Amino acid sequence: MNVLVINGSPKGETSNTMKLTRGLLEGVAENEANVIKHLTVKDMDITPCLGCMSCWGKTAGKCVIDDVMTAVYQEIMKADLIIESFPLYFFGMPGPMKTFTDRMMPLMETYKGECMTIGDNAFHAPRFDMSGKKLVVVSTCGYARTEEIYDSLIKEYNFICGKGNYLSLLCPQGEMFAIPPLEPQVNLYVNRYREIGRLLGRGEVVPDEIVKKASEPILPQKAFEILVNNYWNSCV
Repeated sequence: MNVLVINGSPKGETSNTMKLTRGLLEGVAENEANVIKHLTVKDMDITPCLGCMSCWGKTAGKCVIDDVMTAVYQEIMKADLIIESFPLYFFGMPGPMKTFTDRMMPLMETYKGECMTIGDNAFHAPRFDMSGKKLVVVSTCGYARTEEIYDSLIKEYNFICGKGNYLSLLCPQGEMFAIPPLEPQVNLYVNRYREIGRLLGRGEVVPDEIVKKASEPILPQKAFEILVNNYWNSCV
């Protein structure tokens, strides 16, 4: 299995989200037949989408911008498992990752004015054969929970991919990963992602109960509030 990891965090390898993603990849790598390739978005010189729509018309399926994304499209087409890893800062993906996502338009079929049912449907079919590919989104946030916080991001992925066509692993209280005294709790949490990686690496379906467990808060609400308030008070 060819695995493509897209690290969309502005912090690169030091990202809290990448701590979870590395756990996931350790599980994937237990199947020695899997080949893992990494892309770090912050280190890539990606020109923002121009909105020219040539990739839907005159140069259908091909972006007119000749930059690093030309090679990225090829890597996506070769990949069997695509893992997007990034934090949620302000109720959406970070800017560099949004630029990367906008440049995915050439891979999608042209919009021809159809009235779509608003819901969790994909607005575009893939232009190329994406059958057999799996997309996993791994994201952490600094909020106490993921409910509602991720609604706008999930809606975006549903419009792009369609609900049920990707796996989202969303972790609240992500800043707790950087606190040394919480290492035992963090290690237990990472182990959950390692188990998910084992299942993905074997091409198996990840049960809903395991996904739910991987999105539970690390700390009880009151303990989290105390830590966060202590931090901000120390900053003041």
